[in-house]
Amino acid sequence: MSAFASFKALVHQRCGLHLEGLAEARLFRAVASLQTSTGLTDNTQLLKKLTSDPALFDQFVSHLTVNETYFCREPDALNWLVSTYLPERLATEEPPLSIFSAGCSSGEEPYSVAMMLFERFGERAKTLFTLTGGDLDHQILAKARQAVYSGMAFRALSPAFKERYFSPYQGRYKLHESLRQWVTFRPFNLLNANEDSPGGPFDVILFRNVSIYFDQQTRRHIHQQLSQLLAPNGILLCGVTETFGNDLGVFELTEARGVFYFRHAEQPGAVPTASLQPPLLSVDNRAGDNIDNGESATIALTSSAGLAPATPTEQAAKNTELEDTGLENSDLENKELEKTATNSITHQLHTAHQLLNQNAFDDAATLLEELLKQQPWSIDALVLSGLVARWQQQPQQAYDYFKRAIYVAPDCWPAHFYLAELYRQGELTDEPLQRKQRYAAVVRLLTTAPTSDGGLETITPPLPPGDARFLAERYLNTVDITLAIASTTQGVG
Repeated sequence: MSAFASFKALVHQRCGLHLEGLAEARLFRAVASLQTSTGLTDNTQLLKKLTSDPALFDQFVSHLTVNETYFCREPDALNWLVSTYLPERLATEEPPLSIFSAGCSSGEEPYSVAMMLFERFGERAKTLFTLTGGDLDHQILAKARQAVYSGMAFRALSPAFKERYFSPYQGRYKLHESLRQWVTFRPFNLLNANEDSPGGPFDVILFRNVSIYFDQQTRRHIHQQLSQLLAPNGILLCGVTETFGNDLGVFELTEARGVFYFRHAEQPGAVPTASLQPPLLSVDNRAGDNIDNGESATIALTSSAGLAPATPTEQAAKNTELEDTGLENSDLENKELEKTATNSITHQLHTAHQLLNQNAFDDAATLLEELLKQQPWSIDALVLSGLVARWQQQPQQAYDYFKRAIYVAPDCWPAHFYLAELYRQGELTDEPLQRKQRYAAVVRLLTTAPTSDGGLETITPPLPPGDARFLAERYLNTVDITLAIASTTQGVG
């Protein structure tokens, strides 16, 4: 790893990204890509060129972050912002109020705010608010400016919003021009607010689901930089699971209607951090949720007919029994039938996957339902069905599909990961212990087999294994903080 230490140091110095542990895999890939594009195999020469060529460094950085985002992420905080906080500010201040999305990635967050503001204020919103997005990755900013999206980006967006604000475009969907032009995107380095400054001061800064990339010391420095951009009575919103990990003494933490946010110290209405207590968190286990870490357990799973279908092992035993009774079949005919059936199932899985990426959720669900009647234990079909149900905002169905996938294949890390996401994103009532177990299973499985496909035979994992492991480890840290706070709170009195 010593050969890459200089690359780590350069990235940390310029961007603050923490590339230790499992994030090293992305660093290795980024360096390899750089070697290919430049023709330089000597790391000393490569580092020298990287240091002196800003465009090349931008290309390098684009390989180092996980741009996993989507529209209307963590909607409770956004609803409070648009429906309560901003109208209250407008009642006492002259517009326009300025909103900045720090670490905006491919633009889904600022565009979500734009749609929600337009819903509430109509055309007048464009005179009442300015919207800016900033990110270090120049390539991802180019995608944000294009505002063309598909698949996973729409999983939490209501069909009405999608129909109202997007138009079909080359097999994907493009945001309407009036909203696209409303949002300004600028390069922004979180470590240096004066470098490529996004403007300001801002009345609202969104720093959500970004801090997982930084260690605590770097996060504190970033807060100091953001404090220079935040208006005297402005607010800073972090991701729901990141809030308490960002309580670093730079801002004061306060709460309104269940939403936690930061503001400058000694502002009217600010609540001292020490007086805040988060809501009590339930840590009871859901019945049957103890299948984890490769351990087996017995679960009653019923099919649509009300009977548990035979597992692959049971089916194999039945086949052997039939053979032993002397039943004879044509080997050639069997092989041909098997081949035809396999090709048909593979085709159906690919079609369902394509429908999912095109947001044709109902069609995908219908196809997968028929497929599961034929192959009730298909890992690919179960994972796809879970994703479809999740994007249709049916979290309990998604939960059931992912649990069945884990029952069949305990090493199915995509199912573990998305079960944890159902809890973390609030789609199911959060159970921190279960969330922790799921993320821990992902880390354990991908530490043992870093390139594992999770038991999927036909489709590729919905998230690259390295990225899933990186996110799971980071989210494990937030679970530990949540559990520690819950334990302390429950012990009071």
